[in-house]
Amino acid sequence: MSDQRPNIVLVVMDDLGYGDLSCMGNTILRTPRIDSIAGDGITLRHMYATSAVCTPSRAALMTGRYPQRVGLPKVLSPEHGTGLSSWEYTLPRMLHDAGYRTAMFGKWHLGCRPEHYPTRHGFDEYAGLLYSNDMHPVELFEGDRISTADVDQATLTSTYTDHAIDFIRRNADAPFFVYLAHTMPHIPLHVEDEFAGRSAGGRYGDVVESLDHHIGRLLDTLGDLGLADDTIVMVTSDNGPWFEGSTGGLRGTKLHTYEGGIRVPFVARWPGRIPAGSVSDEPACLFDLLPTLAAQAGGAVRQDRPVDGVDISAVLTGGQAPAPRTLYFFHWWTLNAVREGPWKLHLDRHPRDLNRAQGKELPQLFNLELDPAESYDLSHGHPEVVGHLTGLAARFEAEIAEQRPAAEARAAGRATVG
Repeated sequence: MSDQRPNIVLVVMDDLGYGDLSCMGNTILRTPRIDSIAGDGITLRHMYATSAVCTPSRAALMTGRYPQRVGLPKVLSPEHGTGLSSWEYTLPRMLHDAGYRTAMFGKWHLGCRPEHYPTRHGFDEYAGLLYSNDMHPVELFEGDRISTADVDQATLTSTYTDHAIDFIRRNADAPFFVYLAHTMPHIPLHVEDEFAGRSAGGRYGDVVESLDHHIGRLLDTLGDLGLADDTIVMVTSDNGPWFEGSTGGLRGTKLHTYEGGIRVPFVARWPGRIPAGSVSDEPACLFDLLPTLAAQAGGAVRQDRPVDGVDISAVLTGGQAPAPRTLYFFHWWTLNAVREGPWKLHLDRHPRDLNRAQGKELPQLFNLELDPAESYDLSHGHPEVVGHLTGLAARFEAEIAEQRPAAEARAAGRATVG
């Protein structure tokens, strides 16, 4: 890409499904502003979250590392004392160290003790909820303090966007990073009166179309300030949909390591650098954003710890990934699935069932190029592939098990060094 350091806007929805955008094939919901990002840039059709639930997915996004290495493999609740350790070198910290002004607006969900707050991990400014909107109490923070405990959730999408627009206007003369982590469409669903009843997709559709509108406001702000060509804009989700929403025909939903739970929509634009209207089927993962943005922002990736993400700049510009890769998908500390090339092997699942206990179904092997819906198990016809991926899984699970005590100690605040 260019030598010029771009501004960065990263929008992450909560529980938005792979098939919830019209640019991903949805014929019910209308998302013209997000679609315009795809039209002006690239759609990554094989983008993955590292987890099918919130906290571990966001831990990986922030650190470039599997959440098991971070000690945050499962969803945190407000009463939990664990959270993102100060030892972790985060995406906002990396960009801050590279000279960026950094801000986050929206859902954090990486711990709610003061040492876990976003402003302790590289963000200059923060406003939002520290955890999911179905957890109590629902409190809106600004910086390190509660600004209100009487939150009207119908206004959250517009409020977060207002904060992001204000930050961009105040920092238009220097490189900035905005992480806009929308609370919606996580349940309970809330939407402004202006959008209520407008979508053919019911309340869920109203919420998604409201999100699209407010993302459009951000795009308009960048255009009005003359920053559109100098800004990478990325839109994605933290995992698959829950009780509503579309997986685009993929198997499973949130909580599952089938494709519907972990494959997420991802569109990005950077005019003049990312070719307009391009599409890639190269496998990528949200933890790739840290090394990719480090490469574009002049930042550094720490060499004193495993970093699992890779620089996918070449993919964004229409090329191929630098090398073949293996991706691992866990439920908590249990390795459920492995993907390498077109092959995906399922070794375990959540929730476990009688078929699993009796050994009747697993392992399952799918060719995702032929069968993205994971409908037809090919394990009996390809024992060499099953053996290869099982060996990779065993080695990686052993590596994670060895690191687990230190990772858990850091997340619990019992250790501050590696």
